[in-house]
Amino acid sequence: MPGPGFPVANKILYKYEQDRAYRLHRQKVHGSRPTVNNKKPQKHPHLILQLKKIQLEEERQAEVDHENRLLLQKMTRIMKEPAKVDSWNEYQSKSLNLPLREKQLREIQMENIGLAKRLEHTRPVIRTEEMEEEYQQKKYLQMLWNENAKDFDMVIPRHQRYRQLRKIKEAELAREREEKANSGEEGKKDALPPITIRYNGPDTQRSTRSDNGDKERKSDDGSSMDRSHFSSQVDNDAKALFKVAKGLAQPDDVFIRNLVRRTQSQRTQILERFKEMYSLDLATELLSGLGKDWECLINALLKNKSVGTAKLLHDALEEGDYQTAVEILFTCKNSDLTELKDTYRKEYSQSLDMTINEKTEDPERCLLATLAKGGRDESNKVIDSAAETDAEDLYESGDGRWTSDTGKFLKLLKTRNNKHIILVLNLYKINNKGTEATDDIKRECSRTYSEALIALINCLHGPENHFADRLFRTMSPTNSEFVNLLVSRSEIDIPAVRKAYKKKYDAELMDDIRHKCQHTTTKVLLEIANKTPPDWPKTKHVDKRVRLPDVVIRRSSNDGLKTLQTTTQKKWRGANPVPQQTKPPIKRVEPSSKGAEQKHKHNPLAQSSMRIAADTSIQRREEEKHKHIEKEKRKEDERQKKNISGTIKPANNFNPSTDCERLHDALLETPLDEEDIIDVLTTRSNGQRQIMKNKWSTKYKKYTLEAKLKEKLSVDHDEVITGLMMTPSEYDAYCLKEALDGLGLSDPILVGILSTRDAKEMKEIKEIFKKEYKKDLVQELTAHVDPDLADFVVLLCQGEREQDSEVNGQTAKKDAEKMNKNGRVDVVDKPFRDVVLKKNHAQVKLTFSEFQKLTGSDIYQSIADTVVGETEDAYISLVSAIEDPVKFYAEKLFTSFGGLGTNEDNIVRIIVSRSEIDLRDIKVKFQQQNQKSLSAMLKADFPGDSKNVLLAILGDN
Repeated sequence: MPGPGFPVANKILYKYEQDRAYRLHRQKVHGSRPTVNNKKPQKHPHLILQLKKIQLEEERQAEVDHENRLLLQKMTRIMKEPAKVDSWNEYQSKSLNLPLREKQLREIQMENIGLAKRLEHTRPVIRTEEMEEEYQQKKYLQMLWNENAKDFDMVIPRHQRYRQLRKIKEAELAREREEKANSGEEGKKDALPPITIRYNGPDTQRSTRSDNGDKERKSDDGSSMDRSHFSSQVDNDAKALFKVAKGLAQPDDVFIRNLVRRTQSQRTQILERFKEMYSLDLATELLSGLGKDWECLINALLKNKSVGTAKLLHDALEEGDYQTAVEILFTCKNSDLTELKDTYRKEYSQSLDMTINEKTEDPERCLLATLAKGGRDESNKVIDSAAETDAEDLYESGDGRWTSDTGKFLKLLKTRNNKHIILVLNLYKINNKGTEATDDIKRECSRTYSEALIALINCLHGPENHFADRLFRTMSPTNSEFVNLLVSRSEIDIPAVRKAYKKKYDAELMDDIRHKCQHTTTKVLLEIANKTPPDWPKTKHVDKRVRLPDVVIRRSSNDGLKTLQTTTQKKWRGANPVPQQTKPPIKRVEPSSKGAEQKHKHNPLAQSSMRIAADTSIQRREEEKHKHIEKEKRKEDERQKKNISGTIKPANNFNPSTDCERLHDALLETPLDEEDIIDVLTTRSNGQRQIMKNKWSTKYKKYTLEAKLKEKLSVDHDEVITGLMMTPSEYDAYCLKEALDGLGLSDPILVGILSTRDAKEMKEIKEIFKKEYKKDLVQELTAHVDPDLADFVVLLCQGEREQDSEVNGQTAKKDAEKMNKNGRVDVVDKPFRDVVLKKNHAQVKLTFSEFQKLTGSDIYQSIADTVVGETEDAYISLVSAIEDPVKFYAEKLFTSFGGLGTNEDNIVRIIVSRSEIDLRDIKVKFQQQNQKSLSAMLKADFPGDSKNVLLAILGDN
C-alpha cells in the first residue's frame, strides 16, 4: 500500500483497503479487555449473616429465659406452700339458727314439689276453640258495624238517630205547609199522612243499583240522595286494604277481591283514594303490616310496572346479561318503551341510551341501541315481494349483515314489523338450502352476541314462549322478576302464556306454582296466574303460521335474469312446504350436456327438493357437533398425556348431571357444605369441570356456576374458583394479564407460562388474550420489558420448543461449544437462543451442564457477566424456568411464603395451573430443598380461607 502523498493505482481498491483496516481496528478495540478487574466484589457470607450479633442475641435470650424460669419456680412454690404467718382464728364457725333454717328450707322444698305435681297433672279449664269461635263471631259483627258506620265520625245510638230523623221529617212537613199557605192553598187541607220512619241500617236509605251499574242511595219515598252520602267501590276497596294493613283481616281474600281482580288503572285509583282518606301510602302501610313475605307481590301490584322493568334492564346491563336486555327491549311496545325510558331516567339519573353506550361494546351496543330507539313498525302488514327482496339482500350480504349498524338485519329491525321479519327469515332459510339463520349467526358472530340475537329471534316467533320460559326459570314467590312478570302478563296475554308453558314443559303453570311456591302468597299468585284479561276473546282461532309468497324469485349471477317458480300450494313457515295429498311429482329428466347444466343451474325446479336440503343440513350440523366433541376429546387426551405427575386426574365415573345436583344442594344448605363443594371441584379434571359448567348453565340458567360459587363462598376463594372454572388457556391468559398489570417479567407466573407452553398452546393463549382484553399479547409483553430483551420474548412467545423428553449427549456437547465465547455466553447469539428456545427442558439442562464442564462456570454466572440490571434478572429467571420448571416453581413457592408477607395470588396460581401437569414433582422438590413439606407451609403460613381447597388440590387434606 503506498504511503501518504504517493499516487495510487486504483482509488476504489485503495478505499476498500482503508475501510478494511479501519474495520479491523474497530473490531480490535471492541474486543479488547480491561487489564484492571472491575468486577463487583465477592459477597462474603460472614459479613451478611453477622454471626457475632446473632450469638449475642441468643446468649441474652438464654439469660432472660433462665431468669423467667427461676421467677416461675418461685411463684409456683409460693402458691403451693402454706403461709408461714397465719392471722386466721382456727375454729369452726357455727350458726345458732342453722337447724331452724334447714327445717324451713325442707318445708319450702316439699311445698314446691307438691305445687309442681299439681301443675303437671292440671288440665286447662278454658276451651280455646270456643274462644276462637267467639272472637271470629265478634270480628264478623264488628266488620258489619264498620261497613255501616261512617269513618272518623261519632257513632250515634239508634234511639237518638230516630229522634233526629223525626225532627227532620217534621221540619220538612212544616216547610211544605208554609209553602202551600203562601201559595193560597190553605183551604185545601188534606189529612196529613202519619209519620212513618223505617230503619234500614245506620241510615234511612237503602242501596239500589241504577241501570248504568252505579250505586245510588234512595230514601223511602224513592228520591235520590246526594252522591256524597254513599261510599263508592273504590272507597270500599281502600277500607278493606286498610284493615289488612292493620291486621284486622286476612290478606289473601282481600288482595284477590280488591287488587288482583282490578285493572292497573283501577289499582291506581285505589292507591290515590287511600291516600286521600287516610293521608298514608298504601304500599308502605301494607309492607309494614304484612312483612317482607308480601313485599314482591305488593310492589308488583301497586307500583308502576315500568319501575320493575327498568330495574331488570339496569341489572342486566350491569351484569352483561345482553340476552335479558334484548328480551325486555324487544317485547316492549313503542308506548311502553317511552314510559320505560322515562322511568329509567328518573330511577337512575341517566338515560337508557347513555347507559347502553357506557356499559356495552359493539356489536351488542348496536343491537341494544336499535331496540332502545323505538319507533318500530307495529302493524301486521306484509308485502310478499318486499319480503323476498329483503331475504335475497340478507342472504347475499357479506360480513356485518348481522352485527353492523348498517347491516341488513338491523335495518330490517328498524323499519319492518315482526311478521315481515319472520317471513324474511323463512325465505332466508329457503335461499340458504335449509340452513337456519340461527346457525349462520352462531357461526359468524361471537358467543354473547349470537345468544342475544337468537333470544330476539325466539321472541319474534312467539313472545308467549319467551315469557313462559322466563316464568319457568325464575319461579319463586320471593323473586321480584317472577312476580312482576306474572302480574304484568295477567293483564295482557296470560292465557297464551299458560298454553305455551303447557306445550313447552308438559305441565300446567298453576300446578307448578302450587308445588314449587310453598309460600304465604301462593293463593294470590295462583289467582293472578289463572286470571283472564278483560279484553281477551273467549275463543281465539288464529293461524299464527306465516305464509310464504306464491312466487319465489331466484336471481342469476351470470345474466342478471330472474327465474320465477310458481307453486300450487301455500308455503308456510320453515324450509319445508306443507305436505298435501296430490298427484305424484313428475319425474324430470336430468340434462346431460354441460350447456344444459349451465342453463338449469339457477332454475329452482332443477334443484333437489328442499326437504332433502334440510335433512342434509341437519346431518351436517350433527357431523360438525360430533367433530367438535372429538376435537375437545383430543385436546383433553393431549392434556392428560402431559399430566405425568399431576395431583388431579380425571374421575372414572364422571356424571355431570349428578355433580351439578350435588353442588346445587351443597350451595343451598345452611350452613354451607364446603367439604362437598371442595370434593367435587378438586376430584374432577379441567375438561370434566368444563362439561359440568356447561351442564349447570343448561339446568340453572339464571346464574353461572362460577358466579354462584363466588356468591356463596368467601372472597378469599375467588382466585381459586377462577382458576378451576376456566380452561387452562383462558387461565393462562388471565394470569398474563394480571402479571402485566403488576410485576411484569418479575412475576414468576408470567415467566413460567412463557417458558413451558408449546406453539399450539401459545397460539390459543394469544387468541384468547386478544378476544378477552382487546390487546395483542406480544405487543403488551414487549412494551413492559427492556428493548434488549424484547426480541428474546417475541421468540419465546412463538413456542417452538420440542415437547419430547429425549436427550442427546453429543448434541449437547456441540451446542455447548457453539455457545462458548471465550468462557462466556452471549445472550443475543443464535446458538444460545436456539438451545434455550427450541430444545426440550431435559436437553437444555444437559447442554448447560456440558457448558459448565467446558468453561468452568455455570450458565447463570456467564449471563451475569454479559448483561446487568433488570435484564440480567429477567434472563436468569427465564433460563432457570426453561432448564428445570419443577425446581423453578418449587423455589418460587418457597419465596412466596417469605418476605413482607405471604403472596397468596402467586401460590394459588402456581398450584392451580400445575395441578394437572407436574405438581406432584414440585411437592417432592419443595421438600428436598427446604426440609419442610408444601402442605405444612400452607397450613402454617397461608392466611386465606381457600387453604382447604389448595390442600385438596395437593391431595394432602
